[in-house]
Formats: sequence, structure tokens, C-alpha cells
Amino acid sequence: MPKIKPIRFAHGRPMLLGGLRCYHLYTESSRSIPEQWEAFRALGRIPGQTGSAFYGVMCGHDAGGIEYLCGVEVDSFAGLPSELGRMRILEEEYAVFGHSGQISTIRTTWERILHEWFPNGGYRSANKPDFEVYDQRFDTRTGSGDVEIWIAISNAGAPDA
Repeated sequence: MPKIKPIRFAHGRPMLLGGLRCYHLYTESSRSIPEQWEAFRALGRIPGQTGSAFYGVMCGHDAGGIEYLCGVEVDSFAGLPSELGRMRILEEEYAVFGHSGQISTIRTTWERILHEWFPNGGYRSANKPDFEVYDQRFDTRTGSGDVEIWIAISNAGAPDA
């Protein structure tokens, strides 16, 4: 298997995201996260939605599971119904990784980033929300295509460019 590496480094812009925010046990996440996406898609267009990309955001984690938001970019939190989650993404530096193929295998890509790239890549996590970007290259009907994984990084200890 080839060594995992970013497809690029990027300076991310601030964004406001709105959507469904849920906690998932790691032992159930392969079933419960797709169910969350299904419930999110059933909501239709979100008030204040801008653009057509969808975002899957890792909001936090503990030893048992992860908090995850399925969302879209919005122009303001003001028009969001109270039952929807909100996430403010700040301007950060990111390592951007690609995932191609079936979405059911994205966990393997995440694990390789966290357990292979971080220990050897010379960067540290910025401890900010990391997220997946699902744009026109991803087919929501088949669950297949290209996804970008944006990892907030700190360049402390980064190799010289």
C-alpha cells in the first residue's frame, strides 16, 4: 500500500455550518453515521444554505466515541431551526487528503492519516474541528466518488520546505 500523504496543504477560510449533530459510539459508528447522513438528507435544503457542498465534521471525541455533524455552509445561524446543530470553522492551516471510492471505506483513510501520517509527517494536530468535504465529485446515490479530508494542523516541528 502506498504511503499516505496530503494531496495539498491549504489555508482554510472561516465558515458557518448548520446540520445534524450527533454522538456516535465507535462500536456503532459504521452503522449510525450513515443513518445520520440519511436523516440529514431527508431535511432538504437548510435555511440560509450557501453552495452545494456537504460537510462531515469531527466535533469532538472521547474514549468511547465521536461527535459528528452532517452539514452545509450557511450565511448565518439566525435562520436555523433550534433542533439543528451549529459549527463555526475558524481560519486554519490544513493538510488535505483525498479519499476515492466507496464511502464505507473512509474510516481506513482516517486511520491511516491519524496513525501513519501524523506520527511521521512532522505536523501536529491543531486540535480544531477536522472535516470531510463532499462536493460534485461525490455521488450521494451510490455512496461513491471523491471526498476531501481537511485536517487542521500546527506546523510546529514540521520539516523544512
